[in-house]
Parts: sequence; structure tokens; C-alpha cells
Amino acid sequence: MTEHTLPKKEQLFPTPEYQKQQKAQACKSRKAHSHHTVSHIITDSSAMKRLMEMVHQIAPTRSAVLLRGEPGSGKDVIARAIHAFSQNSHGPFVKVCCEHISDEQLMLDLFGCDADFVAGSSQPRAGRIAQAATGTLFLSEIGHFSLTMQARLLRILQEQKYEPLGGGVTQSSNIRVVCASEKDLEELVLQGNFLPELYYRIHIASIALPALRDRKEDLPALVAYFFERYQRENGRSISISNDAMQHLYTCDWPGNVRDLENCLEHAAILTKSDVIQQLPCANGLCVRKQLRQKMQKTHDLMKEGIITVGPVLGEQAKDSERSRLVMALEKCGWVKAKAARHLGITPRQLGYALQKLQIEVKKY
Repeated sequence: MTEHTLPKKEQLFPTPEYQKQQKAQACKSRKAHSHHTVSHIITDSSAMKRLMEMVHQIAPTRSAVLLRGEPGSGKDVIARAIHAFSQNSHGPFVKVCCEHISDEQLMLDLFGCDADFVAGSSQPRAGRIAQAATGTLFLSEIGHFSLTMQARLLRILQEQKYEPLGGGVTQSSNIRVVCASEKDLEELVLQGNFLPELYYRIHIASIALPALRDRKEDLPALVAYFFERYQRENGRSISISNDAMQHLYTCDWPGNVRDLENCLEHAAILTKSDVIQQLPCANGLCVRKQLRQKMQKTHDLMKEGIITVGPVLGEQAKDSERSRLVMALEKCGWVKAKAARHLGITPRQLGYALQKLQIEVKKY
């Protein structure tokens, strides 16, 4: 004999209070389900758990979001999580990479154009903003935006309006904008290369992603996830030895999670057994750690004003820097202390620059 559970009275004759409870429970269930379907947020660290709490708090609002973090730290994944927990989750998630692209191409991609704007085209072209309607537009590396593009984006955020290229009719936009940048936007504002109005607009809700070197407690979970995916894609089970696992903790991972993924895949391809015994490191000294040290040294020199045009000065740039230093020295009678004050740097910085550019100080 089969038992049947009789429905409760509230289910047969639902009161408004009961309907409200059921609606809240359904909403809670959807959020819990959404949490498990968000793109691979693998973490055991307290820093990332605090970050996810911020994501859950910010996502339901309509405010623009700014994600800050180093390359490979997971800005794309967090942007998708914000979309999944937002009011626009039913709409599309559209990503636009803003670096290494001309203003003309970027404007065409974002705003679209009228039928006659592109030669040989008889149909209007929808831009990414139109494609992201009722969804989320993710602008990756917004620090590469020109001032013109920044002004256009500011209008979208303030008025929810834009025009397709070619003088088209003004369009309305109902999108959530999430921006990401690894550049120092505050420094760009001070340099006059980033609109303060746009900075304040996107900085209302800002999330800083921790680097992998600051959350190494996530390494075991990330390694397990990448090996599981490798097995699923390649039909081959891979594990890692304790010694090789310890090597992972000695690396600073300048490329963060993406760097770890590439390292493990490289090791999995090269290993002849099912257990990775050795990683692409030399005697325990990670090549990535050396790379990060060099990158940090270059960053410090640029911050001190010794290097002004990039990590490696070309001949034309060297000549320009050499001329600037020589002119300052000549103006100050070749007295290094005076020249340093004139340049706004310390005598030690000036001495390093003179040595690097092989400038011989005249003595009188």
C-alpha cells in the first residue's frame, strides 16, 4: 500500500501571507541554484569569500561596477557572477575588449551604424550596446578608452541614450555596465587622461580582486578543478606529487589564475605518467617569480620618474631623456643636487639615470 501525503490546508487555500512565503522561498531557491551555475568561482580563501559577499550585495542594484585587479585575477569570472545575480540576469552578457583597438573600430562595435555608413552595406548594423539590451555590457580594460570614448560612455551611464554611427536616431539603452581595469585610473585622472566625471560614476561600486599570491590557500582547490577539466576534455586522469605541489606555493604567479592554469596544462602535456613530478621550474626557482621581480623593478623605476616611456627605452626615447637631463644639468651649472631639485627627483635617482644613460658629468 502506497502512502500519500495529504496537502496541508495552506496549500489548498493559500493565504496572502503563505503566498508571500512561497514566493520568497522560490526566490531564495533560484539564487542558490544560480550560485552553483556561476562560471567556476573556485575558492577556499577568506579574501575571496568576502569578495563574493560584496558581489551578492552589489549585483541586485542598477549601479555601474568597476572591477580592479591584475591580469588573470578573474575579473571576467566576477563580471559574469554579477550578471548572474543581477536583475538583468535574464538578458545577455556581452563582453567588449577595449585594448589594442582603434577608436573607430571600437565605436562601430559598441554603437553600431546605419545602413549607409559602411560602404557596400545595405543593412544597419547592431552594436554591442543593442546586443546587450536588458542584459549586462562588460567593458574589459576601460583604462584604454580615449577621452572621446569616455565621454560617450558617460552619456550612456547618465542618460541611457546613444546614437548609432552615421547620424542615426537616438536610441535608448537598458543595460547594466560592468567595467574592468588593471590600470591605475586615479593616476590617469591626475594626468588628464581619464574623465573625473566617468571615474566617479563607475567608482560607485568598486571591487578589488586579490592576486593569487595573496590567496594561496586556494591552490589545492584550483589544481583539483583544472585537473578535473583536463580529464574531461582529454580523457586522461592527472594528479600531482607532493613535491611538485609545494613548488606551486613558492611561485608568485604574476599572471594569477590564468598563469596557474597554463603552468598545469603545460606540465600535464609533458609528463609521461599520470602523476606530475616536476613543474616547468628550475631547481625550485620559478621562472615566473623572476619575471615578477623584473616587472616590479621596472614599475618602481617608472614611478620614480627614471623611466618615463616604458620598460625598455628605445633609441629615440633615450635621446629625448638624455637631452632632458643634460639641459637640466647645464642650466644648474652641472651641479647634480641642483639639477635633481630642478627635475623634481632625488640626487640618487638622478645619479642612477645618468649612469643608465651613460652621461658623464662635467667638472669645473
